[in-house]
Amino acid sequence: FFGGITTEPLEFTFVFIAPLLYLIYAIIVGIGAVLLSFAGVAIGYIRGTIFDFTIFGLLYERTNWIFLVLIGTGLAVVTFFIFRWAILRFDIKTPGREESSNLKNTLIKEKRYGEIAEILIEALGGKQNIRNVDNCITRMRIDIEEVNKIDKELMSESGCTAFFFPSANHVHVVYGPKVEFVRNAVDEAMKK
Repeated sequence: FFGGITTEPLEFTFVFIAPLLYLIYAIIVGIGAVLLSFAGVAIGYIRGTIFDFTIFGLLYERTNWIFLVLIGTGLAVVTFFIFRWAILRFDIKTPGREESSNLKNTLIKEKRYGEIAEILIEALGGKQNIRNVDNCITRMRIDIEEVNKIDKELMSESGCTAFFFPSANHVHVVYGPKVEFVRNAVDEAMKK
């Protein structure tokens, strides 16, 4: 809204978490584009920030910006109700509705980051198998020495929602927005 943070990570995650919802979303966005075209909306380069909307929509003449607000609001409401119906009707396992072990949920919900760190380090083959630990907004990015030392079942018990190997000797472990707390706990545990 303010900073123009790219939506690609959200959309890529969206397509893998709930492909049916993503298809519905794509159709709704397509309908929105057609409606905006029929309404004669002519806003210049807009990355989704309020500043771009103000500069290229409100300050320019004959942009028909009001239709962007009206159509966007209408489609947001429609999207909410269609998604809600589809999620409940087809039991789509969106984040927070997936089946998982009680331990997993408890560790994150109770903010037991120290325990999560200990389990994660053990699952990764111990401190000596970990070369580098970093994180982004939702996941740990860890370089390791030997992949065959990783205990995937134990890693699942660390409270993560998923993990994957984007390249050899590199693993991403998804914890969601609380990843920074997990990262800090891992850093502390690695110092011991």
